[in-house]
Amino acid sequence: MTIAQHRTRPAVTQLEATRRLQFADGALGAAGHAVTDPALRELGARVARGEMTVEDALSASLEHIDAR
Repeated sequence: MTIAQHRTRPAVTQLEATRRLQFADGALGAAGHAVTDPALRELGARVARGEMTVEDALSASLEHIDAR
């Protein structure tokens, strides 16, 4: 999917965004992991809501981690 296609996708409902986050949390939990950093959780939520791309969130996440 191109960035242009991503921007023209319909808005994600709050329920769908919540389900996406629950799925990700469940998958991580099953593997024995958890994301607890509030900034990283917010980036994940923005992806789930369709507000930013996974690539942009990954880049921002790495910058956040490197800044520590």
